[in-house]
Amino acid sequence: MKSMIPKRSICHVTLGHQPTDDRIFYKEILSLKKKYSNITVIAPEYPPPDPQYGVKYKSFQKAGVLKTPYLAYQLAKNEKADLYHFHEFEFLPFALFLKFKYKRKVIYDAHETIFWYFIDFSRHSKWITVIPGFLAHALELICAAFMDYIVATIFIAPWFHPFKKRFAKLYNYPDISFWSGQNTDVGRKKNPLILYHGQLVPARKIELMIQAMQFVKSRFPDAKLLIVGRASGEYAAVLKDIIRKYRLQDVVELRQPIPYESVPALLAPACIGISALTPNKSFRHSLQIKPFEFMAMGIPVLGCRVPSIEYYVERSGAGAIVDPVTPENIARVLNNLLAHPEKRVEMGMNGHRIVREKYNWAVMEKRLFAIYETLLKC
Repeated sequence: MKSMIPKRSICHVTLGHQPTDDRIFYKEILSLKKKYSNITVIAPEYPPPDPQYGVKYKSFQKAGVLKTPYLAYQLAKNEKADLYHFHEFEFLPFALFLKFKYKRKVIYDAHETIFWYFIDFSRHSKWITVIPGFLAHALELICAAFMDYIVATIFIAPWFHPFKKRFAKLYNYPDISFWSGQNTDVGRKKNPLILYHGQLVPARKIELMIQAMQFVKSRFPDAKLLIVGRASGEYAAVLKDIIRKYRLQDVVELRQPIPYESVPALLAPACIGISALTPNKSFRHSLQIKPFEFMAMGIPVLGCRVPSIEYYVERSGAGAIVDPVTPENIARVLNNLLAHPEKRVEMGMNGHRIVREKYNWAVMEKRLFAIYETLLKC
């Protein structure tokens, strides 16, 4: 019989993620649901979570950098939850109100290294964004000093070293039970599928993946690159222009994003999975989930030279690294993997094994429970 604690109410707040985000909902919230019956997620207006999960959803419409966190705060304070777990830097000042005005427990879940996120993802020159990035980081550290707990990944952890007594590393590892229902055939020789799924933004180097297919097509004309995600109108036009320019309409397909529950079936036919190919500072300090999803399915991973890929993929023999990231080098690695199906199978098995044995959500779930139990007993 489940040990539920109905008197304790929990509220997760996110300003930019969907209410059914894989990390926030399918891992953290559904894990917490095993022990706490009263959970609410506050998120931008998207399709709601399935009622079967018993999680309340309060939505708001995005309304700019300043107004969006305020709208989320208004919903959050009305919940009168015992503990608030939030996922964006912009909500930090409002979390202070929840803590000191309403005497609630607050957890800051740091997904990004704020300073490098400002630098690497701004459309403006780095010389212009370095000052806002520094100020944002300073604000983050000042506010973090008052948080009841901070969680982040290993590569973000050094930034929060001063708060080590109230800090825990919480990795976005895959939930094995979610990925175990599909069979893959990564070693097949006919019609091999190369897959990328995720954000379609310039920082992910999607255009270089597409350009690489001109060199793959000449050697493996039946190989196909499937790109699944949502791009802005401007960037989508850029990607379509590249496909037309290099006459890749028969080997490159752009497809709209799908619900998270459908991702295992999407990955199942893939022979090679591509992770983000941008070795910038932000990615050097982040832990990408896509490689783990491929590894959980037994699919070899193609990534760039950043610490997370070096540590989890290269070190475990679960994939290959492109360095430097150019269309020619991407194609060279892809062609090598396509030419050696036995290598793909070996890499896939290595990734699948290490995820099942070590890098899975069950380990993180225990850590999450310990944090909540400590805070809610105070």
